[in-house]
Amino acid sequence: MKFKKAVRDPIHGFIKLTEEEVRLIDGEPLIQRLRYVKQLGFVYLVYPTATHTRFDHSLGVLHVATLLGTRIMQQLGNVDEDLLRHIRVAALLHDIGHLPFSHSFEILTKHLLHMAVARGCVEVDMAQFDAARKPHEVTTQLLVNKLGPRLSELGYDPSLVAELLFGRDGRYRLFSNILTGVFDADRLDYIMRDMYFTGAAVGTSFTHIDLERIVENLEVVGENFQFNEKARVNLEGYLITRYNLYRHVYLHHKTVLFTEVARNILAEDIEKCGEGSGDPQICQYLCDLARFATGNVDEVNIWKATDDYFVSVFIRDAKFRDLLSRKPPDYVTLWKREKDFLEVFKDPVRINDLVDKIGPIHWALLNRLKKKFVERLNIELSEVVNCRLSPDDVILSYVSFDPYAEDLFITTAMGPLSISDISPLVKAVDEAWKGAPHFFLYIRKGALEKCGEKAVKSLEFVLEPLMDLAVRRISN
Repeated sequence: MKFKKAVRDPIHGFIKLTEEEVRLIDGEPLIQRLRYVKQLGFVYLVYPTATHTRFDHSLGVLHVATLLGTRIMQQLGNVDEDLLRHIRVAALLHDIGHLPFSHSFEILTKHLLHMAVARGCVEVDMAQFDAARKPHEVTTQLLVNKLGPRLSELGYDPSLVAELLFGRDGRYRLFSNILTGVFDADRLDYIMRDMYFTGAAVGTSFTHIDLERIVENLEVVGENFQFNEKARVNLEGYLITRYNLYRHVYLHHKTVLFTEVARNILAEDIEKCGEGSGDPQICQYLCDLARFATGNVDEVNIWKATDDYFVSVFIRDAKFRDLLSRKPPDYVTLWKREKDFLEVFKDPVRINDLVDKIGPIHWALLNRLKKKFVERLNIELSEVVNCRLSPDDVILSYVSFDPYAEDLFITTAMGPLSISDISPLVKAVDEAWKGAPHFFLYIRKGALEKCGEKAVKSLEFVLEPLMDLAVRRISN
């Protein structure tokens, strides 16, 4: 493969690009827009240097996908350079469907689209967004389809790019797993990149040296990956680093709170616009954002789906201005770490198991659960003078994460074994996650002062039975 340009990158050194890739990247708004979408949403309000973008992450994924793709092809006995070219482009395009602030607002995408459809802003088949895929993946597929003619012009097969990105069970399944799998280029790059830009290397690190060692010891067995024992220590470092990033960055109690406050602001504005009482400029912008989410883009609309443009519109909302200025939130975190969590719930593993079953389902379901929770908590607190909570006094937030390592296998004389069965370190990480907070509860300071410690002590009596009931209803 002949390269034309090398991009300096603090994570991987030089990321090399071919002439066709440079021509695709330069001047293409759908790709360049990613320069203006932060990789970690509102994490920068807690970690000030976390301002890296989806653009530099996409270049990193291209680089890592090349390493993985080349190794897999070598294992199969044939390096198919044309297929590798398509893997690189698929990696470059894997995130083009992200809305402003990345994952922060993804849970509200369907809510946004229903409002936009009701207002007549867009026409869309909601069934595609109601499927199991994440909304940004649907938008990505719609936008990749729009890039088809440009890809063809540059000598790529658009159907092959789409199959690599979205064809999980097709003939290129093994190579699709490079982009979306249990050990994929996306995850590898964001762990390395997020650790670097947050400075959150807590007791361990995962560098390009570890990555190279793992890739060199990757083995292909059938349609699956496994790893030589030589790379076990590096895989342990990868899994410990991933756990630390989630615990100390993505699930930092202030990160979760700021993100949830931002979501509540957006949800409130969506609701107002649906009722016809919203700020006209915000409502018009939300319609533009819905058009982008459904793949209806033009030369101007593309640039509205950026963090900066979102901010320029939402500063009309006083609550959002307070968030940007990092005004201390009027809420208290009822637990920050495992110790605090254990003081509230005697069996944190069970409460986590329950919330994991209902948490990812839908924003509206969590809202209904919160209202029921407040109603029942008020019954428990009925004897406390001047203590009555409203739903607005409580923020309940779930952060989806699957950190377990069962799908990473080490080659042994007995056959492939899960790394968590071999490594005491990985097993300890799995056990640590089971007892770590999987969700956070915040109560308004004034309400907590009125209700006192009894409000905290009543949580277990109210929340766990409510979670049990919700799980049973979902199961039925």
